[in-house]
Amino acid sequence: MKKADFKIIELSNQLYQRSVCSQLATMVLLGMLASLSLPPILLFPAILAFIPFLLHSVSSRSPLRMALLFWGFGFGWFAASLYWISASLFVDISWEILILPICLFALPAFLALFWGLAGFFVFICGRSIKSRLLYAVVFIGLAELLRTFLFTGFPWNSPSQLILTHVYLSQIVSVIGQNGTVFLILLSVVATCFLYLRFWKVGLLCILPLAASLCFGVWRMNDFSVSGKLEEEQSQSILVRLVQPNVPQKERWKSEYKEQQIDNLFALSALNKSPVSLIIWPEAAFPYIWPNFKNQFIEMTQTFLPKNAQLLAGMLRFDSYKKLYNSALLFNDKGELSGKIDKQKLVPFGEYIPFRQKNFFKNLMLFGNKIDISEGPNIGFLNTKNNIKLKIFICYEIIFPNLISSQERPNVIINITNDAWFGRTLGPYQHLSQARLRAIEEGLPLVRVANTGISAAFDYKGILLGKINLLEKGILDVPVSLKQELTIYSKFRWKITILITFTLTLFAVFLDVSFLSRQKMK
Repeated sequence: MKKADFKIIELSNQLYQRSVCSQLATMVLLGMLASLSLPPILLFPAILAFIPFLLHSVSSRSPLRMALLFWGFGFGWFAASLYWISASLFVDISWEILILPICLFALPAFLALFWGLAGFFVFICGRSIKSRLLYAVVFIGLAELLRTFLFTGFPWNSPSQLILTHVYLSQIVSVIGQNGTVFLILLSVVATCFLYLRFWKVGLLCILPLAASLCFGVWRMNDFSVSGKLEEEQSQSILVRLVQPNVPQKERWKSEYKEQQIDNLFALSALNKSPVSLIIWPEAAFPYIWPNFKNQFIEMTQTFLPKNAQLLAGMLRFDSYKKLYNSALLFNDKGELSGKIDKQKLVPFGEYIPFRQKNFFKNLMLFGNKIDISEGPNIGFLNTKNNIKLKIFICYEIIFPNLISSQERPNVIINITNDAWFGRTLGPYQHLSQARLRAIEEGLPLVRVANTGISAAFDYKGILLGKINLLEKGILDVPVSLKQELTIYSKFRWKITILITFTLTLFAVFLDVSFLSRQKMK
């Protein structure tokens, strides 16, 4: 019997000497430790916590036990990395504090169900330790894929975020996307498991994709990959002003602070005489619901806005039917509205209450507002007067991959958001990292403007062009190059994930066939 087999048997025996609760608690702690590898902490060695989790769980002797261990690790991962969501409930304490247990425990427990389901299928499909380790990559990768669109979708803190620890490695996102990168990260961890168990050939084979990704990153960062492929706009740039007002969430909608906020927004917008083309305010920065205060807004725009500049302002707005929208409105320097985009992906219990039509919820106040925000239509782009196409994502819409069409691409991605709800927690940093992934994935420049930060701009490779730090007030004038690349991922999208899944499954089946053949020979 091989030494690796002895290690597995020993590990399995140690595992089953403990109670189920003890095993589950260990998995939760390992998941919490592993989450430290996510942005902004990026403690890369913490990813090694995946190794004892995988080695323990794939030794399970029942599908339910394996599912439970996978769920426990996932719960620890999400509970530790999403704790900051509950910070929003303490901004202006009211009935919303009652959903604190949902934020702290129920949401991580629900998200971990995807990983638990993955563990169940790993047991069903795998016949050997080798194949189970590979199936763990396959099914956790598929679980993360499902997490992007089931039940409105919430692909926050995917293992793919770990790729941002290295500027060269992160470039592989332009080939395999966020969902494909999950497989790459997990396959690299599983390669370490194989090497620990002295399955040398399989381990080295599994580490090859990571090495190839690093080589690709070096190639792309040196501009060889885009020679002859850049769009005509490569010599063009647009000077953009990012306005970060840094208004505390407690003050944003209080009447005594509204005039001060408006004066502050316009003062920042006109702070220097740079010939900016586009000024961007964050999500819902204007403290009135449009078109209220319209005449005064037009007057101040004509007075303060730099000549020939356009203003992209985050505002709440009413339509003619008094439906409320979370919008981005584009104005010229005369205060005339030239275009608007409404948010499409809304936050449950943040922007609307599910089942509002039921009597129990009908009069329930949501963060001081009885009116839910409505989902806007998908109308594509906003066009500036220079015919630059802007694709607008409001708040957490930026965390979803595949929201840009391969046939009709914008010149710049804009993300406006209000992370003031979450203060000095990990949330704003994580949000920024996921926005950066979109720039690399799509090969497009991206500008992100947040109320309290972090506002930043990235080029089409995800390289930082400039930023305003968290909880700082100020502006940032950034010349954003319109250079872009039609990435491999932007051409093929889901087909790449399907190809990766098929290849890894085929590899796992081969390992199982080899294992069963050896068993018969004995």
